Amino acid sequence: MSVCLGSAKVCALRVARLDDNCLSVPGATGGAVSTAIVRLQSTAEYESGQEFLQKNGCGDICLSLRDLDKLKRMNLSMELCTRDLELIEILTGATLYTVGGSISGLARRGVGADDPAAVSLELWTRAIDTSGSCQTAAQRWWRWVYPRATFTLGDTTLENGIAMVQLTGFAEPNPYWGNGPWNDWPATAFPDATSPEHFVLDSAGPPTAVCGYTAVPFGS
Repeated sequence: MSVCLGSAKVCALRVARLDDNCLSVPGATGGAVSTAIVRLQSTAEYESGQEFLQKNGCGDICLSLRDLDKLKRMNLSMELCTRDLELIEILTGATLYTVGGSISGLARRGVGADDPAAVSLELWTRAIDTSGSCQTAAQRWWRWVYPRATFTLGDTTLENGIAMVQLTGFAEPNPYWGNGPWNDWPATAFPDATSPEHFVLDSAGPPTAVCGYTAVPFGS
């Protein structure tokens, strides 16, 4: 059965730490689930295909050939509307501050610091068709996966308005993502190990969001 549905809104995100081998790391502080996502922009970056051209002695084109452009990665730009400090720590490698035993602030990754660890990034958007809000359970959500993403904390703007959390980064393929850090990828397979961006219908929808860390039960 074919499915022709649109995507609207972005309602939740889930991240999990990855180790140096691109495997998810189980543990109580390994992940985070949030509804603070305002937008994510994913832009494909391509290497231009090589072009070959030969002119004859009269200056006219004799032969020409151009290779197809090659996908290198997806460039990511993300905005959050709240400062979930543990989520930002996982995404960017920031240092957390505590006050009275509670996590109460952070310092962005410093000058000359090591690169942050990559993460598994999943997002949920609404699956819609011409019937509007009357969707079947199997057509309610799209799940988007960026199986290996790396982020940097972006610019800070403090003004008479909401101070957004700006993040920039990129996504690459991860052949070891498997069934995901929570072992709940809804499709029968995660087939393309060369792709940095995936989406699939997901009748379960997003997990329950909590402020702070979320335990990751499975390693990839």
